[in-house]
Amino acid sequence: MLAKDIREKSVKDLATLLDETSLNYFKLKMQLTTGQLPTHRKVREARKNIALIQTIINEKRLTDGTE
Repeated sequence: MLAKDIREKSVKDLATLLDETSLNYFKLKMQLTTGQLPTHRKVREARKNIALIQTIINEKRLTDGTE
């Protein structure tokens, strides 16, 4: 995911994307724990994407004045 693509979305769309990414992260963690995931790189990418989405949501809320 690129930050410039995420910044174009609305806060409501970002909240939906955050839910989907969080669910995907949970599934990846379970696969890693059970040994079904060959590498942990996808888990790391999902965690970074969650942080990026949360950061952009916070930036948008601060610039709009809504909390």
